[in-house]
Amino acid sequence: MSGSRENLMSSRWQDGLPHPIAFVFSGGAGLGAIQVGMLQALATVKLQPDIVVGTSAGALNGAMVAQQGLDRAVETLTALWKSFTREDIFPGGRLAQARQLLATRNSLFPNNQLSELMCRMMDVSDIEELQLPFGALATELDTFHGALFTSGDLRLALLASAAIPGVFPPVEINGKMYVDGALTAHVPLRAAMAMGAASLVVLDAGEICHHRRTPRHVADMFLATMQVAMRQRVQVEAPVVAQQLPVLYLPTPCPISTSTLDFSESERLMREAAQMALGFLETAVVPTPGNMCGAPHFHDDEPMLQLLEMISA
Repeated sequence: MSGSRENLMSSRWQDGLPHPIAFVFSGGAGLGAIQVGMLQALATVKLQPDIVVGTSAGALNGAMVAQQGLDRAVETLTALWKSFTREDIFPGGRLAQARQLLATRNSLFPNNQLSELMCRMMDVSDIEELQLPFGALATELDTFHGALFTSGDLRLALLASAAIPGVFPPVEINGKMYVDGALTAHVPLRAAMAMGAASLVVLDAGEICHHRRTPRHVADMFLATMQVAMRQRVQVEAPVVAQQLPVLYLPTPCPISTSTLDFSESERLMREAAQMALGFLETAVVPTPGNMCGAPHFHDDEPMLQLLEMISA
């Protein structure tokens, strides 16, 4: 892309969207690499966030943007996702998972490696120390109400936001137990509004067509089922939110057959997501309230009911 075209696109998006602009990151486990590709495209057109909010894996990506700023975070996250393996996040074979479940009665995997990864990624201890206002959405286990962490211990907030029930153990913060924020909102649109956003740029890695392959691992089955249920809410919520403020909903490459627990395709996912998002940004119309640009959707060749039938078969 030529410099003049980049400048025109930058001016169109950065000046066309009302500030503060929030980058909103969905959950997605291993599909979080898709969000990195989207960030590459956003950096190319110089569309910068003023606020960052995320759920689960999206909270991890978002925290890096809030810590380093968009341009530097793109470089860091690209290198990180290229290096990730399944064992880095979901360690151990089935025997180890069975032992973990027997010992804890609440999870297949320990979260110690995920915690260590966060310590390596983050240069600050508290959310308030980040460069940009940041929120990590988790779900309070007792009430199943959403909890948006915008201050306090960054590592604990990220662990809580990513604590997929049955996959990772719940996380205790100030005497309360928390699990994955996707149970409350797979795409935390209203959380971004609560943080004062005047427009939203949505980085959603959770398109339904990702699950073209039958889930075979119990964690994959749970993730797939949870994601289907949560995306029903996004279908309803996104148009309602878009009536109140501009929403730019970036597209996701499809079809993708990789498992949400698989990190071997991260480089390809980043590349395809970046190409699709950049092409979209070149031609899309700047949204206004009541006129969402892009949309969450289920693809006709992979309806929700088919996925549920596959899981229950």
